[in-house]
Amino acid sequence: MENYGVSHGVCSPNISVRELYRFTIEDLFEEDVKDMTIPGMMTYFTYDEFYPDPFFDNAQAATEDCIKCILQKMPLGWMPYYRKENLRLNSHDQITEEELKNLVNRFKAGYDNLEVIEIKDTSCTVNENQSRVNGIYNICASSGNEAIHISGNWYVDFEKDEDFGYWYIYSVEIE
Repeated sequence: MENYGVSHGVCSPNISVRELYRFTIEDLFEEDVKDMTIPGMMTYFTYDEFYPDPFFDNAQAATEDCIKCILQKMPLGWMPYYRKENLRLNSHDQITEEELKNLVNRFKAGYDNLEVIEIKDTSCTVNENQSRVNGIYNICASSGNEAIHISGNWYVDFEKDEDFGYWYIYSVEIE
């Protein structure tokens, strides 16, 4: 396929080689693709775009795009995986995206440095339009010459937008 400028792959580790082969033969070969032969250009297909895996996708979004962004020193900015309003962060209910950013960035401002040592998801459940990812974290927070290690559990709740099929974060709890 690569000799003809076409390649494919998968992001989720939950997909077997056998399933990727089935996808290639039964689904990908049936795709209507315009012939745009440009030297050096490759048309790439991702299995996950055809068959999303909410267990993998939500776990990735929770760890990389939520908890890690909250616990690292860089200010929280763009939040593509969050609902815009009616969010929850620990004991703060019914807050907007801007209010959540402000709460997180005020926490970060209290430290000179926040070093993420470990952020790991431990489980993910998906029930129709709701999903929860649980995990653990370990960070080193420093202010002046003093450093403390902070660790605990966390969870991130998602809700599926039925119209578009996207999962959005609406609740975050960090111990």
